[in-house]
Amino acid sequence: MRFLSAVAAVTAVPLLLVSCTSAPEESDNVPAGEVGGTLNLWVGMDAVDDASTADYKRLYLDPFTTLYPNVQFKLSPQNNEGLTQKVQTALAAGQGPDLLPLNASIAIDFADAGYLADLGSLAEQEKWKDKIFPWAMDIGVVDGKLSVLPVSYETMVLYYNKTLFEKNGWQIPNDRPSLEALAATMMAAGITPFANANADYAGATEHVFSCFINMVAGPGKIHDALTGSIPFTDQAFVDSVDLMVDYFKRGYFSGGVKQYFSTTDPQKMASLANGKTGMFLSGSWEIGAMNEYFKDSESDWDWAPIPALAPGVPANVFPLALGESVALNAASKNLPAAKAYLKWKYSDTNANWQAIKDFGDQPLPIKFDAAAAPEGIDPRFLTQYTALSEASLSKKVGYVTWTSFGPGAETYLSENQDRLLTGNLSTRDFLANLDKAFKKDLDEKLIPPVFDTAAR
Repeated sequence: MRFLSAVAAVTAVPLLLVSCTSAPEESDNVPAGEVGGTLNLWVGMDAVDDASTADYKRLYLDPFTTLYPNVQFKLSPQNNEGLTQKVQTALAAGQGPDLLPLNASIAIDFADAGYLADLGSLAEQEKWKDKIFPWAMDIGVVDGKLSVLPVSYETMVLYYNKTLFEKNGWQIPNDRPSLEALAATMMAAGITPFANANADYAGATEHVFSCFINMVAGPGKIHDALTGSIPFTDQAFVDSVDLMVDYFKRGYFSGGVKQYFSTTDPQKMASLANGKTGMFLSGSWEIGAMNEYFKDSESDWDWAPIPALAPGVPANVFPLALGESVALNAASKNLPAAKAYLKWKYSDTNANWQAIKDFGDQPLPIKFDAAAAPEGIDPRFLTQYTALSEASLSKKVGYVTWTSFGPGAETYLSENQDRLLTGNLSTRDFLANLDKAFKKDLDEKLIPPVFDTAAR
């Protein structure tokens, strides 16, 4: 299981560290022994039960209270479903937790309403600009103030049944011809190329869409569209969507659109583990599930970067996605303790490693040190995040919709992407409407800062 408190953090302008130049507030420098009082903490969980709550306390509260014994937590476990609305309602009433889980659709509105504390002086004091990936700092700024901090990050990759590949002498596809040749070979053998399906989570189509715009249009084109230099109706995006729809028509995904909509998560993962499907386009958050479903099978799994499927699109690119994000309630009555918690969060890498080991949580957005991993961490996790860390530092990165698009475009995607697959919406109409929604977000300054990419 994973403890999830948000899916993304958003901002309006790039971070030039102007927000980190203000004089430190007194509450930023309170000695640990003098920090006390109660912290009201809401945490989103996949399942709210006694065991999950106990594990959360063990991993995320106990190490902190060892350093700050005078702080007590008022912990309120929450279902992830509807958590954002609960936070919004509480803040509007002048209440809410001291530490705020946020998502991309409302963070800017929260900042504009004055709900979020400025973390600039704390960032300067802690020298976070030297520790946290620049893109992760950038994406936490609203109107020039550091307001949101990502505390985990993710990417999109290609998972595959390693045993099946080795048995048949198949190579990992690295371009469109090799992918289509492999898919044809698989289908001739009665194997579906991709396990992807969305019966349990409709947003899974957005994962596939994000992969295709990175694989076909490429990160450079996405960057230019996000900055308003080109429209989302550009031919590169037409080609991306056309190829995605074509692959669905060919039966590459779950054997066809009908099966894609009706296959559950356990079914799709089991099909990958037993070799009825060969590959799976998804995120780094899937490692725990991969291990769970493969452990009782006769097969093993591995991963590779998503392939480049168009000429000129660079290989070995890692789209950046935010996992959990947090902000401070500007109305908190205990800002010293809340800031102390953030300071601890970004410094206690041992606690982060323990959460990774126990529950498959994601790393902090800082340089990944595989040598610091405790015994028992899956080596494929280490290779994946080492590669992602290196890509983050070298800017060989791409973009995903739920992190880099605005709320209007996100809503349009979630409501219409499956209509592409059923044939009820043409590629050009889909992209024209997406572009319209995106431009409205852009005009209203609701687009997160666009981090740079060298993957051109």
